[in-house]
Amino acid sequence: MQALKAEVTIQVPENMVLVDKTEYLALKEQPELGKIWTVADMNRELGLRKGLDWLRWFLRRNKAEIKDWCNISDLESGKQRYRIKPSGARKWFEENALKIDWDEPLPK
Repeated sequence: MQALKAEVTIQVPENMVLVDKTEYLALKEQPELGKIWTVADMNRELGLRKGLDWLRWFLRRNKAEIKDWCNISDLESGKQRYRIKPSGARKWFEENALKIDWDEPLPK
């Protein structure tokens, strides 16, 4: 059997990069690094299965306790913006899930 030695040049598209496998695997384990969630993102990603109005009310009610991972700011429209750090939300809900009254109704 014969063996050929060939040098090949492969074009890498502008929107792609080559990364060392160990670096790729490390990055893959941190998919949320630098991301910010909305309330809807948090509901979906954590599988909370609650209405968005209920979650917004719950976050406002616990604002002092969750200030390290959830920023609630008032907008000129009178609404509020919720910016949630995924790692903090995951940890907090994991630690507090059994303490939460998930059936508590929204105040009228």
